[in-house]
Amino acid sequence: MRRRLDTLGQRSALFVTSFVFLSAFAGAAPANAQAPEVQSSDRSFLVSLRQTNSWLVPISREIPARTTNTAVGNAGRDIFEAHSRLDVELLKSANDLGVVLPNDVSSEHQSVINEMAERSGNDHDRAYATITRRAQGTLLVTATRTRAVTLDATIRALAHQTVQMLARTMTVLEDTGLADPSAFDLAAAKAQVNSVRVAGRNAEPSERELLVLLAQHSLWQQPAGRESAGRGRDAQVRRVAGQLAAEQAQLAQEVGEAARQLGVDLPAEPTAEQRSWVNAISSSSGDVLDDRFANLSRAAGGTVVVEAALTRAATRSAPVRAAAQTGLNLLVKHIQLLEGTGLVRSDSLQLTAAAAAPRPVSSPARLEESPVNVAALAGIAVLLVAVAGSLWFVRVGGQRH
Repeated sequence: MRRRLDTLGQRSALFVTSFVFLSAFAGAAPANAQAPEVQSSDRSFLVSLRQTNSWLVPISREIPARTTNTAVGNAGRDIFEAHSRLDVELLKSANDLGVVLPNDVSSEHQSVINEMAERSGNDHDRAYATITRRAQGTLLVTATRTRAVTLDATIRALAHQTVQMLARTMTVLEDTGLADPSAFDLAAAKAQVNSVRVAGRNAEPSERELLVLLAQHSLWQQPAGRESAGRGRDAQVRRVAGQLAAEQAQLAQEVGEAARQLGVDLPAEPTAEQRSWVNAISSSSGDVLDDRFANLSRAAGGTVVVEAALTRAATRSAPVRAAAQTGLNLLVKHIQLLEGTGLVRSDSLQLTAAAAAPRPVSSPARLEESPVNVAALAGIAVLLVAVAGSLWFVRVGGQRH
């Protein structure tokens, strides 16, 4: 009887010990209740995306049955499926982050749904193309800005997916030829065909500025990429650098073609600041070279990509739109490749004075680092010690009997 009680006591001790340390491990593991506070800008992006999906999904679902225009029907079907998939990812991400999102359609968006239900024929198709294109353009800017600066890996992935989807479906809408000029006015409240001047052959100032900005970005990224591809220490840095150099050359060709069509003079040299970045990389070696290339490129790309999104959303010029779309797609891909090197610091997401300075000692956290991950590793170590100690306790107890 005593042996049975001792054995039960040993098992109880093992259970209690394991429970205590498992609880400690669970406290160290990721959980909604212990997730870092979501930044207000990240939260605003999640809410904006949810609000857009709440009215755009039901409207787009009805488009194929309500139009006789094949292009509009295909666009509606594509947008419905894309935003529906995105909404699933959004809700999952919000749940993981502990963010409560609105479930009901706002009164403003409900009025849009009601208004669309009353329209028919070509009037219906034009209204859908215009309202949807404007909403997607506004969301593209928000998503791109969030993608560029967020420190949260979950939101980063969602914003990345959102930018890629919007850039594609906006083109589908534009190809219908039914979006009126106000669809490109991000501040417009309603579609007014005659209220906005359509840009002619010459580029608007913002369009000219983007072409120059993209050209200058390529002018320093190509030599910096070639230098890093040839002398970088890390194999992944060399691979990414070579890819960036090659694809920036392709972008430069498309930007040059758009500039030629619009009569825009492009610079032949990078800016003085950009030349200093190339010189800083050229004068470095080993880990310092890798660090400088990754962080300077990520900071510059994170700055230019937002400008590309703004112009992509607002331009009415086909050549500029094509160049902005290519720039947007490449820059989003490039900042993801750079982050994949594991070298990008949390203060190198856009151009600042800190972005250019390599700091091998006590530098800001890399994007992949997280207090939660450190805590989880610590929890695993404690758990292993606890299990080993419990097994020793049981073994010693068994030997006494």
